[in-house]
Amino acid sequence: MKKRNKLIAVAMSGIMSASVLFGLAGCRSDRYTPEALDELGLDFSMALMGSDAFAWNAFSATPYETYGYVVPDEQSWYSYTGTRSSSEISMVNRLFNMYASEFKHYKLSDLKGADAVTYRALDNALSMYQSYYKSRYVNKFELLGGSYISSEGGYVADFAQSFENYEFRTQKDVDILLTVTQSTDKAFESYLNFASDRVKAGCPLYDFTVNSMRDYLDDVYTKGDEFYLYELADKKIDDAQFLNESAKDEYKSEYKAAIHDKYMAGVKTLYDGLNKYVGKTSSPSKSYLVAAGNAGKAYYEWLFRQKTGIKGANLTTVYNELGTASTAYFNRFNVIKAEIDALQETDKETYDEFYEYCNETKMLLGLTDPEEILDYLKVAAKDIVPDLKTEPDIGFKYMDDTVAEITNALAYYMRTPLDLTDASEKITLNGYQMEQNPSDLLTTIAHEGYPGHLYAYVSAKENGASLLSNCANTLSFSEGWANYVELVLLDNIAKTANKATAKYCEYKKYLTLYGYTNMVLYDMSINYFGDFDISTAVQQGEKIIQTLVENPAVYVPYGYGMYTIYNLHEKAKSELGDKYSEVDFNGALLSEGFGPTLTRAKQITESYIKKNK
Repeated sequence: MKKRNKLIAVAMSGIMSASVLFGLAGCRSDRYTPEALDELGLDFSMALMGSDAFAWNAFSATPYETYGYVVPDEQSWYSYTGTRSSSEISMVNRLFNMYASEFKHYKLSDLKGADAVTYRALDNALSMYQSYYKSRYVNKFELLGGSYISSEGGYVADFAQSFENYEFRTQKDVDILLTVTQSTDKAFESYLNFASDRVKAGCPLYDFTVNSMRDYLDDVYTKGDEFYLYELADKKIDDAQFLNESAKDEYKSEYKAAIHDKYMAGVKTLYDGLNKYVGKTSSPSKSYLVAAGNAGKAYYEWLFRQKTGIKGANLTTVYNELGTASTAYFNRFNVIKAEIDALQETDKETYDEFYEYCNETKMLLGLTDPEEILDYLKVAAKDIVPDLKTEPDIGFKYMDDTVAEITNALAYYMRTPLDLTDASEKITLNGYQMEQNPSDLLTTIAHEGYPGHLYAYVSAKENGASLLSNCANTLSFSEGWANYVELVLLDNIAKTANKATAKYCEYKKYLTLYGYTNMVLYDMSINYFGDFDISTAVQQGEKIIQTLVENPAVYVPYGYGMYTIYNLHEKAKSELGDKYSEVDFNGALLSEGFGPTLTRAKQITESYIKKNK
């Protein structure tokens, strides 16, 4: 791999640097070979990630050796830098036009296997970003899509999570995280400019957003020296075997000062400054996007395209399609419930056991311990997906209470670096949500671990996943897949279960399908069609409505992705009958990695059906 001496400094959400214009030199080829296409894809990936230390730390253990990336000396946390000027937008468009000019010389019909996968990924990513930056509303997009301030802590909460998941592999990593931590006071303070610009642009932050953000900041600041980052920093440094004891003591002191003098100072400044923005909009009736008119509508359309990979989707058609499906799911789980209720006198044992599951006094398979659940899933997955070449080492860790109590997430999985073989995989659990929703733990670990995200990512790594597929994957496939395998798992449990358990599995499957598709319908009503008045829900503090307002299209990957992949599964089963193989079909779906477009997933399904008829 050729070494790159110029930094391609384009952060995914940051200002694009003119230095990217020199990045294409490594991609040019007179023959436009598959190798040259790989170079183009790599350069584009580097442009997307730019100088984002956290992205590089997550995606690569040795970014310079593996990808030729040069770590810049200056590192900082994400700051708000204002909307881009016309000249900056023009520069960005020129950049994408240069990549597109190179890309047009390649033809999909000339490519096979991994090269064809690279082509499709680059085609999707290029067209997606071009459509964003060519929009007449691009500056409004930047404001509407910002997450610097949100009711779940925005980029302040993101910093704590990023700090936690940042790996110390070399002393350079320790220095980088220290420098970034030292920049947080100025970064957090800059978010007040974000709030100000929203007011100037006619889309001020709503009171529930500002007040919830202030509650989060107050919680962090009140903890003072007891805030978990202090202890976490010491632990990360103690675990850094490449540091001697003297260096560890010095770093501990520097990190303590950075968290106390910079991070906490930034938290306090932001908390105090946000008070000025309370009362700008206290009882809104419309979401941020609907209030923004045509710009908000265009932004939602772009978000749907970005998350699904479907170009030019008719959202009215999508809404109607999902509405029909959601009604069918609703009717189905109510029929199951009615069937069980009819057994109250004739088969009370089945009736009682079913409701024990519903009331969470009994868990599926009696599994409540994460380790035992994972052991079970590793075996159960053999009936769902192909075996991995090597079984990964998987462990669990827990969120800090400050984060756990404000997020709905029961768990999450962080991908390991592409160039790190035999990596120890980790699933992070939310202890607070585990207590609130114990019956969801089995399907959640299936979603995050086996055969969901963790399995799909490790499988992609084994099959040579590219950097491009890692930093520009389609969320509706990856999240849709993880939700879909929850449904398949329930079906498999039902096959050998007693009547109560089988009926509960079926009930939970349709309840899951209904729940997620219905959330997409709510989201589209709130953020696209504008026919949902949010004022009452906001006044009553309905967290889910606030989440949808602040995170438009957030449920599209989960709901529409699951709906699409589940329907592809049903189509393949129906058309192939006895020739259908669950393991083979799911292996085909994952054959192009963990994030192809939903359009490509449909094509893969059609090919699978044709091949096996």
